[in-house]
Amino acid sequence: MKRMFISIVVGLALLLGLMPAAVTFAAETGTTSGSFSVGNAVPVVTDIELYSDSNLTTVSSTIIPQVIYYIKISVTCPNSLDDIKLVTIKIFYDTTGSVDESTITAGASQTAAILTWTKSTGLWAIAAGSTTSWTIESTLCRVPPDLTASSGYGVFAFKAGKVATESIGTNDWDLHGRVTGSSDLTSGLYRRHKKMMWYGESMVNTSNVAWGSVTPGTGFADNVNEKTDISITYVSNGDFQELVKSTATWAGSSNTAVFDSSGACMHMMEFSLKACCEDVFASAVQLNTIGVVLEGDGMQTGEGGESHATDTLWLKLAATFSVDLYTGTISYIVANR
Repeated sequence: MKRMFISIVVGLALLLGLMPAAVTFAAETGTTSGSFSVGNAVPVVTDIELYSDSNLTTVSSTIIPQVIYYIKISVTCPNSLDDIKLVTIKIFYDTTGSVDESTITAGASQTAAILTWTKSTGLWAIAAGSTTSWTIESTLCRVPPDLTASSGYGVFAFKAGKVATESIGTNDWDLHGRVTGSSDLTSGLYRRHKKMMWYGESMVNTSNVAWGSVTPGTGFADNVNEKTDISITYVSNGDFQELVKSTATWAGSSNTAVFDSSGACMHMMEFSLKACCEDVFASAVQLNTIGVVLEGDGMQTGEGGESHATDTLWLKLAATFSVDLYTGTISYIVANR
């Protein structure tokens, strides 16, 4: 019996030796919280174009100063067009064909205009220098009719200024449109190679040139039948020349005076005129009824124009002339050259 007991004890000891010991493991997984928000998508300019009509049917490659044109800017915005807070159109002079719109930071009457629509105020505005004849035609501008849509277009109506530089050779004007979303994300697009046409105007500041009583058979000599200090202002966006002419007849209450372009005044009731841009008879030119060049080297002006204050006219009469008061029109003309 004693032997059997020992055998059993040994067997139990062997069995216990084969069982695995208890093991404690470290944490194999850690966690943290995560989050993100979805911001507004970038609004995208898909097209920009210049039109000459409010129906946006005629694309224009040219711009005539002081004539209304329309810029259509098409935009998409996944969140809806209501997310757009600002639309900016830049119209600028380009001598290289590749001017970067970011360099246009302010308007200037001869070279750039910046047009804007601000959603928060609903205002259309233009910046083109402190003195300018550029205008934005607010009553003709329009925003997309449905701001809840994801795409649409707006329209900017404007007039280019009188001295917006004329396009000569390869020099042209560019358009650039940019939209800014509520998150200040922006997108822009160019439309290049528009031509600014020549523009000029003359303003005669002297309302009446009155010779008073003139003796028949006199004229065309220095200080004879002479009227000076005639004031004219010329405005142009490029090179120009100044012309002057007279109407073919001047009317009296009972008689008619006939203009003689030759200056001879050999026949009764004929009269003639000479003109100079200064009070210098030796430089005077003979007028006609079509237009004769008074000065031919004018250059682009500023908005205030180029003023001449000493233009002078000389009058000649035929030897036979009826007593009367005669009136007619003398035209000072600015023309492209």
